[in-house]
Amino acid sequence: MLRLDDSIFEYALYDVLNALQVRAGVPVGLDALRNEWRMTGLRHTDLYLALDLLGTAESLVPAGELAWELTEAGAERAREVGQVSTGTMADHVARSVLKVIQERVPAGARGARSRRSGMARARVRIAARPGLI
Repeated sequence: MLRLDDSIFEYALYDVLNALQVRAGVPVGLDALRNEWRMTGLRHTDLYLALDLLGTAESLVPAGELAWELTEAGAERAREVGQVSTGTMADHVARSVLKVIQERVPAGARGARSRRSGMARARVRIAARPGLI
């Protein structure tokens, strides 16, 4: 089992914030973060870990029940992470691990998932069991 360092989640969230073009003081909602997070190839639950890590680092502050604001320090760090050419070695390592993860996750699995298709798969599994229908 692959064990990831917490910094991977931080860098992934900084990449998400860069992709969303979030600025300091502007709230970003959980739905927007979730939609962009899918592109990282990381688990959905890892987003909450990343939000906690950036909150602890004082890069993000709550802006409501399901929204956060990037602080000035967080915006600066997001810019640093976004500039691959000037990133630290830890940034490069984190990006390479994220790239490997993204390559292992099929492109179709990273897109938005439909609740209806999940329900259809469940019906197919149930129908495939002999003696249940």
